[in-house]
Amino acid sequence: MSAGPAILLCVALLSASAEQERLRLRYDDVAARAQALIETVDYIKAGLELQGYALHPRIASARDNLVATMERASVELKNHNWNQLRRDLVRARGWIEQLERRL
Repeated sequence: MSAGPAILLCVALLSASAEQERLRLRYDDVAARAQALIETVDYIKAGLELQGYALHPRIASARDNLVATMERASVELKNHNWNQLRRDLVRARGWIEQLERRL
């Protein structure tokens, strides 16, 4: 075996592992933002309920969708399903942005 294909294989593996590390870091960032936002929404919901009010249905729905998306992303990270993880993180960011606009 010549050195050329072996070098190309090493470069491909290094770039794949670098992309995986970037996805892990992106997951950590999105997960931290999501957790903070979920806790904020839960706090607001509890305060409203004490006063006899309810959380706006769109906010409640966005919160629930964010939770479900982050649960899927966590599973995809554990299973090393990088393509689906990437898509889940995009969805989670969308739910985060929607919640931030509504709060």
